[in-house]
Amino acid sequence: MNTASTVWTDDHFIAGDLALDFANTVYRRTPEMGADLFDSPEALAAWLHRAGFPSAAATVDDARMLRERLWEIFDAQTAGRELPPDAFGGLLETVRRDDVSVGADGSARALTGKGALAVIALHAIRFALSPPPWPVRSCDGCGWFFMDTSRGHRRRWCSMKTCGNQAKAARFRSRDQKACSAASV
Repeated sequence: MNTASTVWTDDHFIAGDLALDFANTVYRRTPEMGADLFDSPEALAAWLHRAGFPSAAATVDDARMLRERLWEIFDAQTAGRELPPDAFGGLLETVRRDDVSVGADGSARALTGKGALAVIALHAIRFALSPPPWPVRSCDGCGWFFMDTSRGHRRRWCSMKTCGNQAKAARFRSRDQKACSAASV
């Protein structure tokens, strides 16, 4: 049994939407798949609690399946492709199967602890059927999804604090090495 569960911080909730944040629950998606942050039922329950679900009763397997469907939907959306029907149908099935209530204003709430995944699936369906005014992007560094609310819609990183700083530091080192090479010639 894993004794050190993921500690969820604000850095795990940078995407701008609940469904995008849920999709980002791996250490990284690119260039290769990183560690799964849903490494235990306790880690999943802690994420759901941090996301505003006071009591949630979802299984890790169901959460991982939903996350894979979200990846398919958001990958297609960021690439400008049609949404995969199987993934979209899976979101609808999650909503149908779990305990959720949708208000007249479109807000969703879990009726029981089991409905948390359905609320997340509804967020993703909203994204699919009515994309936000800001494009959904995938981080150049780790592959996490985020809404690009930047002025020119040219944001490339999930967070300046992590991937953005790493990319800028790598670019600086590269320039510094080129300058040293040129000076030694």
